This record gives sequence, C-alpha cells and structure tokens, in this order.
Amino acid sequence: MAANKRGLELKEGLVIKRVKNEASAFYLGLSYEGLCVLRNFNIPVFVYNLLPNEEADIQITYYSKKCCFAKVIKYRNFSPLREYLDNNKKLLYETGSAPLMSLSYDNQLKFKQFIINSLFERNLSYSNVLPIVKSVCQWGYRNKITLQVKYENEKPLLGFFKKYSHDLVQQEELFFGVVSIRNFYKSFLLNPESDFEKKINEIIFKFKPHKITLRSPKSTFRNIEIILQINDEPKEEFVKELEKLNLQETKYKFSIFNKNNKTWTNLLNHAGNKHEIGKLTFNVKNDTFYQINENVMNLIYKQIYDWIPTCKLTNILDSFGGVGTIGLFVASKANTVYTIEINEISTQMAKQNIKENKIDNVIAINADANKWLVDNYKIVDMVIFDPPREGLGKEAISSIIKSKIKRVIYLSCEPKTLVRDLKELINNGYGIKEVQPYDMFPQTHHIETLVLLQKKEI
Repeated sequence: MAANKRGLELKEGLVIKRVKNEASAFYLGLSYEGLCVLRNFNIPVFVYNLLPNEEADIQITYYSKKCCFAKVIKYRNFSPLREYLDNNKKLLYETGSAPLMSLSYDNQLKFKQFIINSLFERNLSYSNVLPIVKSVCQWGYRNKITLQVKYENEKPLLGFFKKYSHDLVQQEELFFGVVSIRNFYKSFLLNPESDFEKKINEIIFKFKPHKITLRSPKSTFRNIEIILQINDEPKEEFVKELEKLNLQETKYKFSIFNKNNKTWTNLLNHAGNKHEIGKLTFNVKNDTFYQINENVMNLIYKQIYDWIPTCKLTNILDSFGGVGTIGLFVASKANTVYTIEINEISTQMAKQNIKENKIDNVIAINADANKWLVDNYKIVDMVIFDPPREGLGKEAISSIIKSKIKRVIYLSCEPKTLVRDLKELINNGYGIKEVQPYDMFPQTHHIETLVLLQKKEI
C-alpha cells in the first residue's frame, strides 16, 4: 500500500483526522465529478461532501494503487458556501447522485463553466466558450426516474442505490421528478390513502418488481407510465386484477419488463407516451431514448436550428437520431434529413413520428451511425451528432475528415470525449465557431455542450 506524506498507509476503513480542502477557489478544490480532491498524499484522495476550506475527519471507503475514495465522518467546520439541506434532501445527497447539491445554484454554474473552460483551453487552446445556459428548473426537471426496490419482511423499500454499491437509501420525495412523477410516487407508492391508490399499490408490489421506472411528459402531464422490471413472467392473475380497474379511462399506463428473457408486456395496450416539442409530437416507448430535461432540450434544439443555413439545399445527417426529435425539428431548413439510429424500436418510433407529423423530407434508417457515415458521407452536406457518452467512433471521424461536409454540429453529454473528438477534427481541417454549454442536469456534475464546427477553406 502507498504510504502518504503523513507516514500513514492508506487502506480501506482507515480514519484520518483533521484533513482540509485548502483550495484557493471553490471550483479548484473539486474534481470533475464534484468531489473534494486531497493531493497531500502520494495518491489523490477523493472525498464526498467536503467543500473548500472545510476541515473534517474522514474514512477511506475504497483504496486502489492509483486513488482512494473517502467519506466525512465528522466536520470540524463548515464553509459559508455550503447550502442547507433538509432531512429529505440529505437522503438524496447520501446516494451520491447529486454531488453539487451542497452548493448554491450560481456556484454550481460557476463550477461547470470552469470545467468546460479548462477542458477547452487546456486541450484545444480555445478560450471563447459562451456562458452556460441555466436550466429553467433547478428541481423537478426529470421526465423519467428509475427507483430501486428491495424487500424487508415482504415490505417494499424504495429509493436509490449509493454510488458504486447496492446499498439502498430510501427516498421520501423524488425532488428531481416532474410534478406528476412526484405526486404518483407519494400517493401510490409511498403513502396511498384512497381505495384506488391502495389497490394500485397492492397490485404493483404483487409483481415483486426490483425496479420501477416512472415516466411522464413535462409538456402536458397527460399521462404517467409505470414500468415494472421483474425477474419472472408476470402472473396472469395479477394482470387481470389490474385490468379490472379500467385504467383505460385514466392517465396511468403500465408496462412490465421481464429481465430474464428481456421481453415486454404492455398492459391494456398502454405502451409509450407522447411528448411535445413546439408544434411537433413524438411517440416515445419505454425502451427508447428521450432527453429528460425537456425545457433545456427545447433551448438546445432552437440553437441547432439557428445554426443551420436557410438555403434549404442542405442534406443533413442526424446521427444517433433516436426517435427523430432533432431530425424532425430541423427538417424545414433541409432538402433531406437522414436520421440514423441503431436501436430498431427507436427507428420504428422515428418512422411513426415522421408520418404523424406529416413531414416528407426526413428518412429514418436503422443502422450503426458510425458505419453508415463511412458508406454515405458523400450524400450529406452537414452532420448533427448527438452520440452517447463514449463519443464518436474512429470510423465516423475519419469519414468526416475525408468528406466535403462543411458544417458539423456536435451535442455532447460528456465533455471529455467531446474534447477528444474535437481535437481530431481540428487537427484535420475543422475550426470551432461556437461552444455553448447548457445545464441540463442541475445538482449533478453532468454538462451538456453544443459545438458548431466549420471546415476551413484551403
């Protein structure tokens, strides 16, 4: 084990007294994930919930040769930056899923701006990142929340796992959820009062779900979808009990996912939900991707739209297109939009959305976006990327570089892979025109970043 500068050997369970986060500015004392970083040891020690200028006794919870993680067991003093959290919010904070909760929202934004600015300056020598766009809501912005369920003497316990563990922290409220999700959780899952609420609660837990996902459109609150993940085939008798409640007349939709054979049972034909973006409507099924903060999503899509030339001669590739949201949103500025998605169900939804919105210049294709671009880069003039966290494949970047594509828009949920991909494009003839970060996920360390690139004239 590595000996630290105090002559101690770091190991799991070790208690270290009176450590201090001595950063000169609060954002300098936090890691990319929002954790305190202690560097006065031979390896970095990451501490949950220790702000700059706070002193505390800590305990090592995880040890490796490269780094350690620790938790605070006793505070010696508190930072004036620390935000008060009531007992219910402390339960959420304990899970580690919202590490910036202890900072004011303004300081959260400063931290995220610092992260993006630093990454772009250090890796790309780019110093003109625009100010981060705030989220309209700091709480209550998620249209989808997944709860973990454990059972104690047959009683269901609901909440979230602590980060990197299966330790359940029960939750009294779902602060991140939109209103309909928060209300359903309290009234039907935690504290049912009416006969109807009690009956729904009883039937839900007869299925013995180990996960419950709640999904509801922010734009309308028309429906709430309840997705139960179970380990066995759903028992027919329980399904019939649910059907007897005549839920067709309500806003509640139920689906069951059998984890073992990966099959869906959509009860009462209630599969999926409709979401709205401007005048467009989108069918979204329970196993397809859709942005969880719809207010910020609208702002991002409007910026993408504004960055597209108005000549209507452009053939646009909407890469990693999901259910077709971006492709349909920008269709009025294009000759043709090719929306490419590897998930077959998402592609089916995209085709349905194209038809229902009566847009005839969008083509939905079920394919690997990286590979499709290799074979078809010659037919597109502009690309919009919205990849998963791992970023773009080497094939896609290579195809862009050898193509005549003049304009690239890159929407990223992972700044590190974004910077990695941008470096390749910049080294091969592209220049950054604008960088606009968005706070899609308040209270967390996650940042959404939108970048416009233009091919340089030779």
